[in-house]
Amino acid sequence: MISACSEPDDAVYDGDNFVSFGATSSETTVVKGSTSKEVAITYTTLSEARQNTDVTIAVDAANSTAVEGVDFKILNKTDNLPAGQKVGNFRVQLLESGAKETQKTITFKISSPSVGNATFNQVHTMKYSLECPFNMSGFTGTYKVVTDTWEDYSPGATITIQPGPAANQFKILSTSNPYISNPTTSYMLVTVQNNGNITVASNEAFSYGGTTGNMNVSGTGTVNFCTSGINISALTFSGAAGTSSGNKFVLVKN
Repeated sequence: MISACSEPDDAVYDGDNFVSFGATSSETTVVKGSTSKEVAITYTTLSEARQNTDVTIAVDAANSTAVEGVDFKILNKTDNLPAGQKVGNFRVQLLESGAKETQKTITFKISSPSVGNATFNQVHTMKYSLECPFNMSGFTGTYKVVTDTWEDYSPGATITIQPGPAANQFKILSTSNPYISNPTTSYMLVTVQNNGNITVASNEAFSYGGTTGNMNVSGTGTVNFCTSGINISALTFSGAAGTSSGNKFVLVKN
């Protein structure tokens, strides 16, 4: 006898259909200067839709820190899943005006008038924040002194900053420093790294005269790409008269 055998077909789910989010969470950013960013939230059904099916998204405001209509917009609160398909998505527009450096949270819920809810992935939590790439134009112009523990400047004094010479550098000019004799030629050159860390070095010694004499300046700190704030947390003055380290110099953009 000759017998024929064949492998069974792949199992196909043929029960009741259910809807759920494709993932329970996501993270994204809105770039400063972009106005807004559109993102997609994917949903899926357990099997292919037997007919065109409406699926709806809603915001759980009690568990969200972002406000719908102010910080973001849902562009399609109801999505129609065509027959024969099992994956669709909702489009959400995140507004730059509502994005902050600290993350905001939006909690979404899903439902369908004709398909039941699955026992999993019924909530999608999106976290987003403002992303601020380094832009030299943000660090050009006038600043106010917040803190100067070396005490060349009083709080509220105005300082001018110019760009360059390199693309990731700017100069903190000394033109408004009342204590040095070379304010028109000396400055602090600030070099900015991609992560916001900075190094500081004077182009020439600051000439104080008297017992202080000439002092070279160096230091480290950070800048904020979103606010253009400058925080030199460890500024060192060194010269023949000695060394003073750990000085703080904090500036805010006018």
